[in-house]
Amino acid sequence: MDSSSLRRTASPVLLAISTLFLLLSPHVHSASSPPPPPPPSPISLSFPPFSPSNLLCQFDKSLNLSADLICTPSNPPGQIVFSYDNDVISTRYQYKKPVQLWKKGSPYAASFSTQFTLQFHRDAERSVKRVFGGGIAFAVTPTIDAGDSGPESFGLFKIDDASGKAAGGKNPKTVAVEIDTSRDVTYSWDPQIPHVGLDISSVNSVASKFLWNGTAFIDRKIAVFIDYDAQKEVLAVRFQNVSASGKADKAKSTLFLSYAGLSLGKTVNEMSYVGFSSRVPVTTDGVYILYDWSFSTQWVLKKKAILLLPIRQ
Repeated sequence: MDSSSLRRTASPVLLAISTLFLLLSPHVHSASSPPPPPPPSPISLSFPPFSPSNLLCQFDKSLNLSADLICTPSNPPGQIVFSYDNDVISTRYQYKKPVQLWKKGSPYAASFSTQFTLQFHRDAERSVKRVFGGGIAFAVTPTIDAGDSGPESFGLFKIDDASGKAAGGKNPKTVAVEIDTSRDVTYSWDPQIPHVGLDISSVNSVASKFLWNGTAFIDRKIAVFIDYDAQKEVLAVRFQNVSASGKADKAKSTLFLSYAGLSLGKTVNEMSYVGFSSRVPVTTDGVYILYDWSFSTQWVLKKKAILLLPIRQ
């Protein structure tokens, strides 16, 4: 039946369906079309052991210090302690090799899950628990070098103080989940309470939520669970007070933040670095302790790619 006959005899519903098929047909694989190429291999990282062979500590090179004075292995080994004796500084602690999070021309993208347990541990000589240092962020970055970024941005990139965006209008290709413990009133755009925030190429968070007051999380082991669904383009952040249960357990965590509409393929580099960026505290105030960290990816079909699957006959 030709298209003119179809228009004369088909009901309005059938005509609409047929028209939609004709519009979509150039974009739909036929039964004989080859399947899409397989996705890249997933990765799975797990620490401890924390080792300089696979994790790199980066900070202001002008300090001319040994990395293990800022990212210090615990004694006995098993944790990493972040602090600096003389000042609050920006520090990166990231996996040495870039990981693949999307692939150009591929219908697949990488979902990821990461979990870490940390503690904001005050100096033993201080009798009053208080907020100190500045905070730590899980970050996806284009480079592993902190460069000349300052502590005001967790060492992610240089910022414009008035907006929190990257200085000079640059696109830093960065996504970070910040755990900000400071009450710095310098920036009007930054919540003036301890909070968790999602940063997309700016430290002016696109979403944030009050965390706890200082006494509720200082000197406690806190587990953080971050999950990104590449198909739904949703990132979720959960917290658990491990001190109360003794063991990190996602089933016992609480959802603090959920953000929809995050496409890593449009936001970060195809090959990016993962790990932590931080404003580490002065040692006399306290230290940040990282007990464990895991990161894994799983490749899934992107939302638009589902419509392009081969037709089964």
